[in-house]
Amino acid sequence: MNKKSRPDEERDSAHETPEEENAVETEEEISPDTAADPLEEEADEELDLIKMAQQKLDEYKDSLQRVQAEFDNYRKRTADAVQKARADGADGVIEAFLPVLDSVEIALGMIADEATKQGVLLIEKQFKDLFSKYGVTEIEALGSDFDPAYHNAIMQVEDPENAGKVVEVVRKGYMRAGKVIRYAMVKVAN
Repeated sequence: MNKKSRPDEERDSAHETPEEENAVETEEEISPDTAADPLEEEADEELDLIKMAQQKLDEYKDSLQRVQAEFDNYRKRTADAVQKARADGADGVIEAFLPVLDSVEIALGMIADEATKQGVLLIEKQFKDLFSKYGVTEIEALGSDFDPAYHNAIMQVEDPENAGKVVEVVRKGYMRAGKVIRYAMVKVAN
């Protein structure tokens, strides 16, 4: 028997819209492999964005660490500079008081009255206590070998037995924290 198409079927197929035809074709063209491509591309883009963000994060972290190190070094340099300035300022003040102490010591040698001498000795003791508080020490000179790092020779005396030694201190020298504030003025034997 011959099968004839029914007019309803022909009408239905004739009335298919181009979208329906394309829909049928696209369903046939899309395979499971090609359906995942947009998702994979999106995932790859997200991974690329994550990698770029991680690189930026690493750059910022490195930059932050460098800035912190630079600031820490700056802080240390500044603290050292402040400490040195304070020490230099204290050395200057101490150096300004040394002639006063010298005058007190000279006055002690000239005072005959014992009561007055005791009063001046108290003043000398106050000076020495104050200097001691700030780490000021007297440079030992008398009888020691001449050392140009601590002594300033202002005169030479003939004395073969004590050659190279300090035989008299004209003016005492002082140092603080290993630094000479004032050199000792001495006479040295030849």
